[in-house]
Amino acid sequence: MDRTQTNMKHPTLLLVNPWIHDFAAFDLWARPMGLLVFATRLRKLGWNVSLLDCLDRHHPEMVTLKSRSLGRGPFHRTLIAKPSCLETIPRTYARYGVDPQIVKRDLESLPVPAAILVTSLMTYWYTGVRETVQLLREVFPKVPILLGGIYASLLPEHAKMHIRADAILPGPAEHSIAEHLQRCTGIRPEIGSDSTGLEFTPALDLLRKVTFIPLLTSRGCPLRCTYCASRTLNSNYLQRPVEDVISELQDACLKYDVLDIALYDDAFLINAERHALPILDEIAERLPGLRIHAPNGLHATRIDSRVAVAMKKAGFETIRIGLESSSDEFHSRTGKKTDLQSFFSSVTNLRDAGFSREQIGVYLLVGVPGQSSAQIEEDVEIVLTAGAYPKLAEFSPIPGTLMWGQALGNSRYPLEEEPLFHNCTLLAAAEPDVSVQFIGDLRKQISSFLHLNQDKSSSSQPELKHTCCSH
Repeated sequence: MDRTQTNMKHPTLLLVNPWIHDFAAFDLWARPMGLLVFATRLRKLGWNVSLLDCLDRHHPEMVTLKSRSLGRGPFHRTLIAKPSCLETIPRTYARYGVDPQIVKRDLESLPVPAAILVTSLMTYWYTGVRETVQLLREVFPKVPILLGGIYASLLPEHAKMHIRADAILPGPAEHSIAEHLQRCTGIRPEIGSDSTGLEFTPALDLLRKVTFIPLLTSRGCPLRCTYCASRTLNSNYLQRPVEDVISELQDACLKYDVLDIALYDDAFLINAERHALPILDEIAERLPGLRIHAPNGLHATRIDSRVAVAMKKAGFETIRIGLESSSDEFHSRTGKKTDLQSFFSSVTNLRDAGFSREQIGVYLLVGVPGQSSAQIEEDVEIVLTAGAYPKLAEFSPIPGTLMWGQALGNSRYPLEEEPLFHNCTLLAAAEPDVSVQFIGDLRKQISSFLHLNQDKSSSSQPELKHTCCSH
């Protein structure tokens, strides 16, 4: 008998989104997209899946949290002891997510699965993964546990040593999961077949409450920025058919009655003429009234006047541009993602299309090896002058990236020995004059400037009325 046939009775898989251990964490449109898409693919092949989300903000046995607008909000937070290597950091440390006793009861109420698939995100969150897997082992001691996700992909050897999983699955799940599930269950799911290869629709019904629609119209990124792991995690850049995207959105909005859409793409605007623009035009025509958010960032070089107008008509509410630095020399060294003139043009186009400063957040990397505090101040000044909102993003050294070697040479921490030192809070690879105090003060100055100059800047002639970074 062919054990890959989907008309057989298939066992149940348990998909698990683990806890986070960190100094801070907040739900900015965060959902376990990889697990939810994988669930859809398995269901198409006749498999049964269930989800345990340790980060569930809407668990009925937890205290109700006050949510912010647009689908965002805080995670439940429980103080825990800091790892010994972080004892000198003067901040509290916490587990983010549902109380362990509640999670244990939830697990005990489930039928014993044939296998458990756990995802992972930041390398420095691995202790949360470890705690999650330990609990899974306690409740289901004989069930095989497979670990995938970003941490497992970037540091597979570390994961083998520190996480009690039966198998580590680096890279996209479809590359290795079929073989491992066959070993666990005796049945091989053809995840990469034609029927599932371009399936990116999340199984949102597995979530306890849907407050926004996570949307993935493409996977990967064709650029090769030295500080980014996108090409390591997904070597191929894939874009979905436009009609598939629109059909998915129509079905989800009707089923869950929500207006907020979180765009998960790393490179939504690549080939905009054939991809983003048709999607935006169809949304404007067939799904008016949506609010679209782009927390992962958009490429400034791709935001021409036509794209900006299409974004406005489609209902973009939260725009994030990945500038990283105003220095063209920085971009020439790190992948040529953008340049200063393209950035100014993108903001001008967005402002002319009707977006306010508050809607246009611009990510600026801080704490990059070789970056001075003066450069960061200049970056902030330029973003404010352009008519946008600076969003400081502390640099986290990422194994496998081209900038990893620079970070190793510049760090006062043993980054190769302990992933906890990758935490962006530590500014592990920053120059001496780029301190936590400096960044905190700069954030206060940005906030003060924005309060005093609420949307007064002109997109045609940007000019600062107040020097944000003066000392």
